[in-house]
Amino acid sequence: MAAATTSTPSPEATLSGFSTFERAALRVRNIGCGGVSRGSGFAIADRVFVTNRHVVSGATVLQVSTYDGRDITVNAVGAVVVADLALVWTKESLPATLQLASANPLPGAEVTAVGYPLGGELTTTSGKVLRYGNDPLGSSPFQMMYNSAPIEHGSSGSPLVDKAGKLVGVAYAGGGGQYIAVPVETLSQVLRDPSKFSNQTSCD
Repeated sequence: MAAATTSTPSPEATLSGFSTFERAALRVRNIGCGGVSRGSGFAIADRVFVTNRHVVSGATVLQVSTYDGRDITVNAVGAVVVADLALVWTKESLPATLQLASANPLPGAEVTAVGYPLGGELTTTSGKVLRYGNDPLGSSPFQMMYNSAPIEHGSSGSPLVDKAGKLVGVAYAGGGGQYIAVPVETLSQVLRDPSKFSNQTSCD
């Protein structure tokens, strides 16, 4: 998938020409449950990042790396079932953190997904919020954000950011021109109640 350049957010430039949201994105490799799977994530604090629960499920080893190829050591993982979200705590500081938007974007708003599809290079794709609706996979009781920013395998857990570079969603699933993200208001709600997170990362 080629990187899209249609509507890229324009927060301040950072080291080596990478924007803050690109530096905050992480590559995640899960070794466990009889195989290897790949995903993405993004930092929300100096040593904490967010991804999808299914990205870390069943991990014997989680391998995490940054935009500049630096390997990051994982200390602990907490997963929440209701919204397919996970928090991962790291030993080392992460390169950059994302600021969460205060509200979900309206339909028609421009969004950019940034992650590591197929476990490859850092990639950005752009699209718009299409609508909000039920989770077609039945994993969450919360409304999901349907959007047109393309993702592929390995993009699960990628941040979706608005034109200001603030986080508005967490890539979850999709295809056929419609892609699904956990909206920022759901993430914020879950983050306010750490008791929702469990260290269970089984293959279920």
